[in-house]
Amino acid sequence: MAVAAPRDAVAAGTVDEQKAAGVGILLQISMLVLSFVLGHLLRRRKFYYLPEASASLLIGMIVGGLANISNTQRSTRRWFNFREDFFLLFLLPPIILYPFFLAPKPFFSNFGAIITFAILGTFIASIVTGLLVYVGGLIYIVYKLPLVECMMFGALISATDPVTVLSIFQELGTDVNLYALVFGESVLNDAVAISLYRSMASMRKNSSGPHYFLVILRFLENFVGSMSSGVGVGLISALISLMLTFFYQ
Repeated sequence: MAVAAPRDAVAAGTVDEQKAAGVGILLQISMLVLSFVLGHLLRRRKFYYLPEASASLLIGMIVGGLANISNTQRSTRRWFNFREDFFLLFLLPPIILYPFFLAPKPFFSNFGAIITFAILGTFIASIVTGLLVYVGGLIYIVYKLPLVECMMFGALISATDPVTVLSIFQELGTDVNLYALVFGESVLNDAVAISLYRSMASMRKNSSGPHYFLVILRFLENFVGSMSSGVGVGLISALISLMLTFFYQ
């Protein structure tokens, strides 16, 4: 009897966790479907005062707020919290792979400008934003934070995602080169921002003080390593596809 009680408690906890996961996933899918339907209605009615991205954000805010203020179980509310690993593993890859549907000629013809804006522009924006937040804290305009945390904030806020602007570009039929510049930069700047943030986070966790050489090394390791692996996998996939095409012909 003494052994059976803990087993029953573990089994009950597992069942409750499964129920909470089911409810959380169902609500997330419902919000996603509602966002698609609402976005379609907004485009069909040509209601440009509320962009599709803002409508999706509004739905998430309403459902998340209701979940927090209601008597929902804590295990269910956890599914509405932001998770870094979930974003990096499941939400970010479709955003990065979306350029597959973009016309290759405008993208590669402006590739130099896209890389410049994505790498150099994001890096400058991160440093400038972090320094402005740090100076603002020194003169008590904003909440005072250490320099490393200000740089982390700058890395997070500098990676813009102009979803609304791109949807307006599609509706207006703007120039393909301008669309490729904005879209290409918004896709590639995530890698720079994530590499900068992780480098600053490793510097913040280092209790022996700031090591700027370590920050540069971590940034190069994350950025160059991820870019090299992505290019390598892409080249291998293209080579396999080419070999299969010749084989079946």
